[in-house]
Amino acid sequence: MSSVRKRHSFSTAVLAAVLVLFYAPILVVAVNALNQDDTLNSWGGGTLRWFRQILADGRVRGDFGTSALIAAATTILSVAIALTTVLAARRLPHGGRTAFNMITYARLMLPEVVTAVGLFLLFRRFGIEMGLVPVIIGHTLFCSAYATVVVQARYAAVSGRFSEAAADLGAGPWRTFRRVTLPLLAPALVVAGLLSFTFSFDDVVSSVFLSGSSVETLPMLMMGMIRQRVTPEVNAIAVAVMTITFAVVALVVAATSVRAAGGVRSSRDGATDDE
Repeated sequence: MSSVRKRHSFSTAVLAAVLVLFYAPILVVAVNALNQDDTLNSWGGGTLRWFRQILADGRVRGDFGTSALIAAATTILSVAIALTTVLAARRLPHGGRTAFNMITYARLMLPEVVTAVGLFLLFRRFGIEMGLVPVIIGHTLFCSAYATVVVQARYAAVSGRFSEAAADLGAGPWRTFRRVTLPLLAPALVVAGLLSFTFSFDDVVSSVFLSGSSVETLPMLMMGMIRQRVTPEVNAIAVAVMTITFAVVALVVAATSVRAAGGVRSSRDGATDDE
């Protein structure tokens, strides 16, 4: 009994340490964003001045819009690529699926700086000017790999008997995809989209290599701001981005829960009507 208690105590201590290491930096950033002392050497009282300052800064608003635009485009392209490639790979022979998996995991394991440098040299070789489109292409290249893994895992768990049953009932390929396959993959598509948007929004490496002089994202602005010293504005920007991210995740989770509850309720109503 004592050994079991010791193991539980050790597990609890490890969990507490992990939670502290994870949330302590977030707490420090949040406190510094409210600190009236612009040097951040001591607590000078609470204030919202830094949030008002970043909202009034046209450069911050512009870079935020640029990052959101790049992340939205990257999300759409990554999810579309993941969905189409996963559906196509299912029809490949065993050797083809193995090669597809190797290519996908290679994009995950390859350092992003190597991919960014390769794209930079490729675009320069063909005379393509660095800017918004190259950044979106670079972000899509690695975000689509994460999206593919998520969608592929869900698709492998979904039995093919649903599609076969729809085909037996006379549904064509498009209707089977729209009414059967797509709803089953919807949770994975949402998760893949959230991952792609988050990874793209806070990406720095590909953005630095592919943005040129015409595009500046919010992470690039923050990186430039902290080169001299960490200012309260940087903390305020970080808190604002975290708040927006948590709000989007909460909305998606709420919408998914409502949809699932509605589906269960519809199923129960249908069973009651049949009785």
